Amino acid sequence: MSEGAVTLSLTAIRVDDLDRSIEFYTSGCGFEMEREFTTPSFTAAIVRAGSAGLELIRPVDGTASAPPEHGDMLRKFVLNTDDPAAVMSRACEIGGTVISTATEYPEYGMTIGVIADPDGYELEFVGPVHAAG
Repeated sequence: MSEGAVTLSLTAIRVDDLDRSIEFYTSGCGFEMEREFTTPSFTAAIVRAGSAGLELIRPVDGTASAPPEHGDMLRKFVLNTDDPAAVMSRACEIGGTVISTATEYPEYGMTIGVIADPDGYELEFVGPVHAAG
């Protein structure tokens, strides 16, 4: 890496149930657990998909002033996989909700499907078009 180069390591999101979110992202979506830790104001886990990661943060009781609101600034997380439909199905068995089924778009050379995680964050799964035959 050249001097001054920047790499995005992870994105932190607030979750309601840390154990449920860890299970969803690891068993459901195929992320790998990196580590868990606790601070005076939150407990957290870092899960990774390749070099990109999510820090799942659960505020300690009494430190969060209000339930999380997603607002409209964070749109979605995009995840690449060879089989969007299979990953989406597995993730939905562990608490995900289908927003749009995995659909092939041959004109773009992609299959795309979208689910919501247990906290309502949108995950877009992108993969190749599988030619018939």
